Amino acid sequence: METVRVQQDEVPDSVRAAVERGLSRQQRDALTEVDQILDAALRVAERVAPVEPRVADIVAEAGTSNQTFYRYFPGKHDLLLAVAERGLVRVRGYLATRMARQAEPADQVVAWVEGLLAQVTRPGAARQSTAVMRPVVLAGRLREAAGLTLLDQLGALLVAPLTTLGRPEPDLDARVLQDVVLGTLQRHVVRGTTPTAAECDHLVRFCVHATTAG
Repeated sequence: METVRVQQDEVPDSVRAAVERGLSRQQRDALTEVDQILDAALRVAERVAPVEPRVADIVAEAGTSNQTFYRYFPGKHDLLLAVAERGLVRVRGYLATRMARQAEPADQVVAWVEGLLAQVTRPGAARQSTAVMRPVVLAGRLREAAGLTLLDQLGALLVAPLTTLGRPEPDLDARVLQDVVLGTLQRHVVRGTTPTAAECDHLVRFCVHATTAG
């Protein structure tokens, strides 16, 4: 029987729908597997910090295989980068929720600063930040990949309240505040330390004064 090549635009809708269902199922399964590996990496990294987690321990924790692990990640640091970037996405949602509870723009700035500081002051969050972000920061990987965009998205949350406060260049102000607060976080993550309450209070007052003075 002669094989007839079917053009893409000649594929029946029922066949196209069947293919899309199959691909969607494969994508869901892949996302589930990746999430399991990411969650396992976070748990292992938190247990062994400040030592970097081993792939073998992550694979065992996830209940998967080396073959599955390397299907998705070329190596351990690519995995840690993915964990860190997923964490940044979640932090952005957390900050947006905190800010939305505040009616005044200055209070929204406070909520943003305090929410970021919580990543290294709350016990659970601090352990996770140190465990995952420290090797990523030390390797310089976060700024070489999509992490730079994700970090900028954190600062972008400040543009609206800064605009409402009448700042003439809210985009630049947001970037400066982002650099100041994230620089503090990075310093503590690398050292494995936690900022004191006095340091946190001073940083909050500094950021509010810088955006409301004049």
